[in-house]
Amino acid sequence: MDIDQLCRTVRTPADLRNLPGYVEKVNPAQVGLRRVIWPYGFLSETHCALTNCGALHKAGVIIELEDGTISNIGHICGADKDKFSSKFTAEMLKLSESRRREAMLPMLLDRPALEGTERKVRAAYHQAEIWVRRIDAFIESCPEAVRELRRRINSGASMAVFDVVERTESEVDDLIVSGQARNRATVRYKETQKGVIRGATALSLTEQRISSLWRRADALLAADPQAIEIAGLQKLFNESVHLPEDAKRIVDECEAARLFFTTENFALLAMLPMSQNGRDVLNALTVGKLDKSNTVPLAHKALGNVSENRPLNKKQRDFHRKMEAITRAAKRTTKR
Repeated sequence: MDIDQLCRTVRTPADLRNLPGYVEKVNPAQVGLRRVIWPYGFLSETHCALTNCGALHKAGVIIELEDGTISNIGHICGADKDKFSSKFTAEMLKLSESRRREAMLPMLLDRPALEGTERKVRAAYHQAEIWVRRIDAFIESCPEAVRELRRRINSGASMAVFDVVERTESEVDDLIVSGQARNRATVRYKETQKGVIRGATALSLTEQRISSLWRRADALLAADPQAIEIAGLQKLFNESVHLPEDAKRIVDECEAARLFFTTENFALLAMLPMSQNGRDVLNALTVGKLDKSNTVPLAHKALGNVSENRPLNKKQRDFHRKMEAITRAAKRTTKR
């Protein structure tokens, strides 16, 4: 077991002192820092090995010095000017990046899982494309209804639709006599809920969103996580987490669209504030009419026509071969 692996097994100050090449005293004026190997956190305190420190602490790091010896210091004091200064800060940053890489790489090297994400994205795209065309046609045909829906969505208002009718004189008299109203003007009109518009969140479906989802999945599969700097690796890891969530959101919006594009919903939409012409369009609207009015394929339609097993590009093929080699090597090691 090499020194890096041994350092990861350290759990107590005694384990620390038993490391090969360990020294209890380090004079930073005489020997420099080569690297920070691994952090530790003990239940009991231990001394900082620096001769100009020696502070008791529980959290620190195991270090390798330029002469090849091993020691330990607190996780903060090493950056002081009279100790290892900026070298310590730089090495701590490397350690942090190394640990982050170690945490993220397993997910990004799990080829079957990434391909599973791509399948989810592809399925979401194909499910959404027909609804996107219908939504585009609806937006063009019923702009007044769309404006009112978006106003309600943006303001958090209810999707309930009410019909306002004038009460009869006898109804108003009854309310006055029963004490439910003080004057006739306040109860002249009444509201009756006619229903609740369903599936309005479907309006969030756009060609740009679903095409972007597909491109992001392609980029995730084409990337080589082992050759990317830490900032890019973090973005790649975030994508591996967010893409399945975003695909699920698209699927949920498709389900909302099924509820939105119904005769009952169109009838409720026709009761929203709008011109008579807008009402007439909604009262005569059907899904069939929307489909006939928008036959232009999506800009990204070419992707939808590609075979389920479409060929990978050169970068993807090279990376796929590399992953297969890593998998074979891992299996051979396990068998031994």
